[in-house]
Amino acid sequence: MGDIRIWEETDGRSTTLGKIVALANPESPSDYFIQVNPAYSFLEREIFEWIESHLLKKKKTPNKKEKLRIHTIEGNSARELLLSELGYMKGEISMYLRMRPIGLPIPDVECPEGFEIRSVKGRSDYDQLASVTRLVFGHGEWFNAEIYEGITRCSFYKQDLDLIAVAPDGTFASFCTFRMDPISRITNLEPVGTHPTYRKLGLGKALIFEGLTRAMSYNPALLYVGAANTPAANQLYDSVGYTEKLAEYCWFKEI
Repeated sequence: MGDIRIWEETDGRSTTLGKIVALANPESPSDYFIQVNPAYSFLEREIFEWIESHLLKKKKTPNKKEKLRIHTIEGNSARELLLSELGYMKGEISMYLRMRPIGLPIPDVECPEGFEIRSVKGRSDYDQLASVTRLVFGHGEWFNAEIYEGITRCSFYKQDLDLIAVAPDGTFASFCTFRMDPISRITNLEPVGTHPTYRKLGLGKALIFEGLTRAMSYNPALLYVGAANTPAANQLYDSVGYTEKLAEYCWFKEI
């Protein structure tokens, strides 16, 4: 948790009021995302300076340069100007923030013959689900049943929105989860993946449409997915209606 930094509103006497106005959180020790309430954008210089100083303190080899990466969505010209002033260089698109219109119809798509779409049942599914997740995303052995069980205890988790497609032999062939923030009802499609043996069968699309149908019963305020900038991902998310998109760029600096 020491790599995550929260900024809170105060009353002017250094007493926190509990209102979080900004957050810096890492994907890895040198990859950072920031979330800032627009009314507190003046904090961004302080945020970037904290990230840099934090990374410098954690460097194992003080004299060796490391590349720090800051991820930010396109369209924030003030932030981009600040990053340039601080010595960051704009890289390529790292991913897309894709959104699906709430009112867009959800078609009925049948699961391929012999496959079953169902909710994750609980602890009995976690080992196999963690295993296929490692296979699809290249996660190390650290991503295990215990980690998955921890995810299910998060406030965004709803068991009926955690879906798998099961092959005729019982193999977990594909999976997807819709994570809904309980306060804002903003709903993130994360993760989505299909076992290499079962790709190009339409399983991912069938799962997503089933998940969307279920998610609508919770009256989501926004549907989005953070999507890789690859031909396969672009084709899939375009086909299921996540067509509104903003590019996310990686800004980097050696420190």
